[in-house]
Amino acid sequence: MALNIVEVFGHAPEDKSKEAVRLRRKLECPFLGSTCSKKLSDGLISGVCTVKMAHSGPIVCCPNRLYDRQYRVLHDVAVAAFGEDVSLIHPDELATVAHDGRQVVAFGKRWGKELKLPRRAGRGGYFVDWILALIGADCTLKEFVALEVQSIDTTGSYRAEREALMKGRAYTGASKAGMNWENVSKRILPQIIYKGHVLRREKRCTRGMFFVCPAPVYDRIWQRLGQNMLEYPMLQPGTLTFRWYDIGPPVPSGQRRELEFKNQFTTTIDQVALAFTSPTNLPPPNVYEEAIQAEIATILR
Repeated sequence: MALNIVEVFGHAPEDKSKEAVRLRRKLECPFLGSTCSKKLSDGLISGVCTVKMAHSGPIVCCPNRLYDRQYRVLHDVAVAAFGEDVSLIHPDELATVAHDGRQVVAFGKRWGKELKLPRRAGRGGYFVDWILALIGADCTLKEFVALEVQSIDTTGSYRAEREALMKGRAYTGASKAGMNWENVSKRILPQIIYKGHVLRREKRCTRGMFFVCPAPVYDRIWQRLGQNMLEYPMLQPGTLTFRWYDIGPPVPSGQRRELEFKNQFTTTIDQVALAFTSPTNLPPPNVYEEAIQAEIATILR
């Protein structure tokens, strides 16, 4: 494993600008405008937004990095779901704005209010990161979409590099950390499938569910599902729309790299569930036999 930090507190490690230094000193996330919520295993604030493995491009490892430009991804999803002429509003604005049937209120963490939903067997299995609700001219709910936002988790530790960068020193090594790609199969995909089935029973969830992630995470999902998912041309109940983003090219000191939308793909929860459980991407036949025979031959030499 050879992982290096690409962004810490929103800036390149070598950025010594006044703003970059201020954010590091205050341990502040520039995308949320508050203290960084990403922590290492011992509770130390991480501040690491984006990392890079050898022979790979930058990979966003903190979901808050995807909330650049004041939660722009929420507006993007609202437009994709309900049309270009919608306005995204905060829950606190719901009682004060003039309603014309094109206001979309966002319910989610750090955005005023999270919805109070029933709990499944004592756990919050129904919760999604965001609900974007289209409000009618009569100030009642017309329809809504759900949105999940995911980055990639890391394994191991990049503490040594992080500590060097926080002290303004160059780091020439490579941290003993890597990407937790197994989390895509073990946690992310099963949660998407479960929540998608819950949402398809909602009569006002007429445009399905959205999933926002870094481009490499979507690429890994595509590989895991065997590239067998059919694309659907229209949003409808039971659909799942993947939208993936990358950070843009390096920028001068004092600036932050842009978050760039790459593409989207709409399929159905049934397609995802079928691809997830189907025997795709299997190895050639008799791989166990060959491994056993090879080991026996090694032992008997």
